[in-house]
Amino acid sequence: MIIIPQLNQVIEGNDSPIEMDSKTYEGFYVSYNTYDRVYYGSDTTALVLGQMQKFFILNGDHRKQYEEIVEQGFEKCLSYYKENIHKSNKYSDTLLQ
Repeated sequence: MIIIPQLNQVIEGNDSPIEMDSKTYEGFYVSYNTYDRVYYGSDTTALVLGQMQKFFILNGDHRKQYEEIVEQGFEKCLSYYKENIHKSNKYSDTLLQ
């Protein structure tokens, strides 16, 4: 029996329109990535806005935390990202102030 590790796991989001930075995006989702460790430097968990237009990436595994709040919507997930911005990956999109 061969076991293939899960390389990228998508945690549910939603398809509701989201306005950010004066633009409207179609929904969001959360993605956990173990495949690109060489590129990113570690496992990463990304809050993905729209159709992959923005990636707010945290180093490490944040699946459990996002799973607990994802049903509360994008703003709640973005708040979690901001609370943990010190773990932000160097390839993460920048938040406008």
